[in-house]
Amino acid sequence: MRRRSFALILVVAAATFAVAGCGGGGGDSDKGAEEAADCGEAPAAMPGSPQLPAQFPTPSGVTYTGQEKDGPTTKVSGYRDGDLDEAYDEYDSALDGKNGYSVTDKEKEEDDAEVNFSGHGTTGQVKLQECSDRTNVTITVRPA
Repeated sequence: MRRRSFALILVVAAATFAVAGCGGGGGDSDKGAEEAADCGEAPAAMPGSPQLPAQFPTPSGVTYTGQEKDGPTTKVSGYRDGDLDEAYDEYDSALDGKNGYSVTDKEKEEDDAEVNFSGHGTTGQVKLQECSDRTNVTITVRPA
């Protein structure tokens, strides 16, 4: 009986500490929601242009910084001066039924966004990540 009581006390104590560790505080957790991430220094522009599908839109202010190929998938990295909302609106508008592309899905949160697309025999995603001084852009393209 003593063992059961002792075990029960340990379980209750552990649960109490677990619940106390999860809650409250408020302080710094709200701070991150208001501030964009510090993504470090912006990478240098890549030489030349990336290999994107035909008539793929490049909104003003976008600087491409790299490209990698993994089998049939191409991933292009870059950034755009300005905030996430502007970048999201520009890509959403530019891919929505224009130049042979259509938006297949989209999602926007406080610090990142995605615009999925199809067109010109490809499917893919534009992923946007808000930084304190820019919006990072990652474009993933694969054959349809």
